[in-house]
Amino acid sequence: MAAIVSSIARPPERGGDNEASDGNPPAKQQAASDSKPAAKTPQPTTVEFRSGAKPQTRELEVGQPATVLVDVETPGQIDIPSLGLTDAAEPLTPAMFEVLVTAKGKHAIMAQPATSDALPSKIGTLKVVPAS
Repeated sequence: MAAIVSSIARPPERGGDNEASDGNPPAKQQAASDSKPAAKTPQPTTVEFRSGAKPQTRELEVGQPATVLVDVETPGQIDIPSLGLTDAAEPLTPAMFEVLVTAKGKHAIMAQPATSDALPSKIGTLKVVPAS
């Protein structure tokens, strides 16, 4: 019976430079990876625009992940042309865009009402500024 168990059992790994016998990296490698400073990851934020008022400007830092919400009074299509983004919006359902802009600049937020032949109107501007 011992012969059967020894033929089925997997032999222990030997001489592995990358792992200790317990499956973890050797202490020297583990300490080196722990000493690297963690990259600063910006927390996501929310930027809101509302139609019906005069155009608004909201600022966002370069590299800052954000959700841009656009509230409207009448159904229509919301565009951020310079970012190639489009979404539908209704009075109870704002347009929503997930953005991560990597360069400074100004991005117009445009609204096209669904029920009229009116030209698109500017709701506001998303101004992306250098990180502080």
